[in-house]
Amino acid sequence: MLQIYWGHGIYGIESASFFYFGKHPSLLSLGESAMLAGIIPAPEIRSPLKDPNRGKTSQVRALRRMVEVSYLDIVTALAIMEEPLHLRIDVPQHSNRLHFSEEEVGNSGKQRGTSSTAVDIWDWERESSMWELREYMERWAVRIQKRSSAVIFAVKSN
Repeated sequence: MLQIYWGHGIYGIESASFFYFGKHPSLLSLGESAMLAGIIPAPEIRSPLKDPNRGKTSQVRALRRMVEVSYLDIVTALAIMEEPLHLRIDVPQHSNRLHFSEEEVGNSGKQRGTSSTAVDIWDWERESSMWELREYMERWAVRIQKRSSAVIFAVKSN
């Protein structure tokens, strides 16, 4: 949990908890925890600070999964879904990101055999986008499969 990227240059659950909700992780509600869990696959895209609806959708997705694996009952999950997310208003714009341009850093990282922070962040962004694309494709595959089943059923019925 300490190395997970949470968007906006934030790494680690404690930093994410303070960044999004202004409190320690042990004080998070189940709804707040579910929102954080829901943004892990694509934190920049699913950030509730960029789009509150996406943050809520991420929360719902995580709660739905908790119900599917019998970690949570449906009544509790639905009650949590109805609760608004209370995000921090005074979020710092650049949190704990490193601000170095390629010119400032030069080739020093390459000479030491280390990777640049910009490349690492880009890799996280690319991986997050791939998760979003995969979820999108899976949703469409299920829809197409349902439609195909309906067509096959209709043809066999005649």
